[in-house]
Amino acid sequence: MRVLGVNGWPGASHDGAACLVVDGEVIALAEEERFTRHKHAYGEAPLNAAAYCLAEGGLTLDDIDVVAHGWDLPTLFADRGLDWFASDADALEHLLPKALFPRHRDPRLTFVGHHTAHAASAYLLSGRDRGAILVLDGQGENESTTLAVGIDGRIKTLRSHTPGWSLGYFYAAVCAYAGLGADNAGKMMGLASYGTPGDLTFGGAFDFAAEDFTIGVVPPALRSTGSTDEETATIRYWLEHLEKTLPDAPNRTVRRFDPATGRYTKVTDRDPFAYRDVAATAQAALEQAVMGLVRGLLRETGETTLMIAGGVGFNATLNGKILRMPEVQDLFVQPLAGDQGVSLGAAVWVAAQEGDRIRPMTGSVAWGPQWSADEIRQVLRATGTAWTEPADIAAATAEVLAAGGVAGWFQGRAEGGPRALGHRSLVAVPDPESTRDRVNIRIKDREAWRPFAPSMQEEVAESLVGTATPLPYMIVTTPVTEAGAAAMPAVVHSDRTTRPQTVSAAVDPLYHRLIGEVGRHTGTAVIMNTSFNGRDEPVVCSPRDALATFHRLPLDALALGPFLVRRPAGALGEDDA
Repeated sequence: MRVLGVNGWPGASHDGAACLVVDGEVIALAEEERFTRHKHAYGEAPLNAAAYCLAEGGLTLDDIDVVAHGWDLPTLFADRGLDWFASDADALEHLLPKALFPRHRDPRLTFVGHHTAHAASAYLLSGRDRGAILVLDGQGENESTTLAVGIDGRIKTLRSHTPGWSLGYFYAAVCAYAGLGADNAGKMMGLASYGTPGDLTFGGAFDFAAEDFTIGVVPPALRSTGSTDEETATIRYWLEHLEKTLPDAPNRTVRRFDPATGRYTKVTDRDPFAYRDVAATAQAALEQAVMGLVRGLLRETGETTLMIAGGVGFNATLNGKILRMPEVQDLFVQPLAGDQGVSLGAAVWVAAQEGDRIRPMTGSVAWGPQWSADEIRQVLRATGTAWTEPADIAAATAEVLAAGGVAGWFQGRAEGGPRALGHRSLVAVPDPESTRDRVNIRIKDREAWRPFAPSMQEEVAESLVGTATPLPYMIVTTPVTEAGAAAMPAVVHSDRTTRPQTVSAAVDPLYHRLIGEVGRHTGTAVIMNTSFNGRDEPVVCSPRDALATFHRLPLDALALGPFLVRRPAGALGEDDA
């Protein structure tokens, strides 16, 4: 069975992506934003991503049995009074037009329920035979929270909450109130640890039961007409309530043109850091609501394994709290937890329904494009870039880092999802603590309070974060040990936690070796790792992306495949040296 999973729809979507699954194995996955360079690919069909996946598999659309979309769009449109296509052929032509995807026949087009696709992405790829499943996001077609159980390849939904009671939209509303932007939940998660939680009910908006929650400020049956979701209406209800109940007024945001960068940027009336207590309260409320759901779900199902997907699953602080719950003996969080992951989930769901055995994930999401050494060399020559070809790129890069440098690390296949996991990363030694400020402020042009994460050889994880449990996806926070706090202060957050990636030599030998080479200089096999991109940009995908970002940001070096590009002496401005 050959299945092309997709997310994204022209004009009405975000995080467009495509995934190719052949006989139950993931062959390729990529996000549209990496090709178009438009972060989150709002309103874009996954044209480039689908073309890449087909090319990687050596296929055309003629060879595909099923195109599986991670939303039940016909139901979604019908429920909201919107027009849909007269036939699947018309819908497929709108999504993947013949002018771009020539074909002699149309594959079957299947629309998978959004939360079913999320649930499948977690359950079927986890390697677990059974377990409880929790899907948390902004919303699917008609639900924002789904509690389910997976047994013997089948998923049974137990119950759900409607879009109006969305924890994702609640969190987005508080992000907007603080001036962070509704789509910047990761920023607020980082800000929350600096604050002190207040009234978790937000003036009676929440009612927390032992195993569930209710929301009093948004009608549970809220339904939009003329729109494909309830996001705008739900966030509006929350913002009106927050303005009435919080002591601080909302942090107004305006767009202004910045002549220094040649772009429009968002400027807030106040520093969002002033809203750290509001962020801490929202984070604590989210944790209380979700941990209650987890307790009830595990009690009801009798399971001790929990699998999580949906955009709220990116909240690593929440995941860390769940991991340490006594009821949870085994936790798997899908690293492609957001809507890019439903391309994956829809594909494996359809493949499993057709009888294919799904090959579980093994610690990597590097299913994207890659370039050979010869192809990279051609790009370097075409751009007039000076480079060297060291005998050992890992050892040469480690020397740059050990000398206090920050380097781009571009190796192998591109990863999916927002976390750089050693293929499209910016790397540094996580000591001294001031390295965090240098990378935040001077290199990535972002808020000084934003945390970073470490990549460590799995062999040293127990000494640094107190657990030998593999954590390969950088999606769960853990407390750090005394040794960890001393060895990697630049990646220890204010609450004395970190979001580690444990790196296996079997899964990623080159990245494992880089970390080991750094450890040979520093005494500890750990590095600071953040995504290779500038402010408001997607993670780099191609060698040309990497070179452009390297030349724009004040990095010291770029390890581009086997080649090392160094910043020319005196090329940095005085403030960046």
